[in-house]
Amino acid sequence: MTGTSESVSRFAEADYCYGVGPLTIRIERIDWGSPVVYDGENWYEVHGLEIGVNGMVIGRRQALVRGRRLPPPPTVRRR
Repeated sequence: MTGTSESVSRFAEADYCYGVGPLTIRIERIDWGSPVVYDGENWYEVHGLEIGVNGMVIGRRQALVRGRRLPPPPTVRRR
């Protein structure tokens, strides 16, 4: 199960694995169905485009992000 948000988010170094410094990413997909328990919290794999400090797209990026720092998962509409 995955979710899409297409938003730009900025994460502190302590809120994602693995990298140095803050991460700015245009989120394309979050794998809500497969959380990883790390440091006593749920972390989720995020896929998207990394954005540089100048606003230019650096390239595709995948990162494990602390769940409480992510936008809420989309709600499922029932008929």
